[in-house]
Amino acid sequence: MKQIILLIIGAVLISNTIAQEDIKKDKRSEKMEMMVLWRLTEYLKLTPEQAEKFFPRMRSHKELLAEIQKEHKQLMESMHEKIERGDEIKNKEIKSQLKTIAELENKKLELQEKFILDLEGVLNNTQRAKLIGFDRRFRGEVKEQIKDHRKMKRRSHEKRGRKKGFWN
Repeated sequence: MKQIILLIIGAVLISNTIAQEDIKKDKRSEKMEMMVLWRLTEYLKLTPEQAEKFFPRMRSHKELLAEIQKEHKQLMESMHEKIERGDEIKNKEIKSQLKTIAELENKKLELQEKFILDLEGVLNNTQRAKLIGFDRRFRGEVKEQIKDHRKMKRRSHEKRGRKKGFWN
């Protein structure tokens, strides 16, 4: 009886932890999205009128890209499951998967091209040119900020005489 009660308590605690993690991830992704919008507005020097027309288009574009990403993820997961089960993977399956992946990548590129070309009346040419490389530039900046943050944290620990251990 005690084991059943402990098992139930453990399950409740685990489900609570998982739910809290999901909430934290949602908040983090929300903050990241806001940061992207802010940085994009600043980088492209959008006027309020441009932002009003641009961001709804960008949201729908991101949704389309997310659908393609979801397809790609499902494709990879199904192949990974076959590998984990130890199923035989035939040459035909590999070729088929590679073809599908290439089609998805081409679809993403076509969507990106169409999105930027369709912004002709919304953004000027300089803004559209800047938009082409924004994602790569933004990710690079975020990586640098993370690197800098880790360095500062490491220096802080060294100043206090702490050594990097299991818990810090």
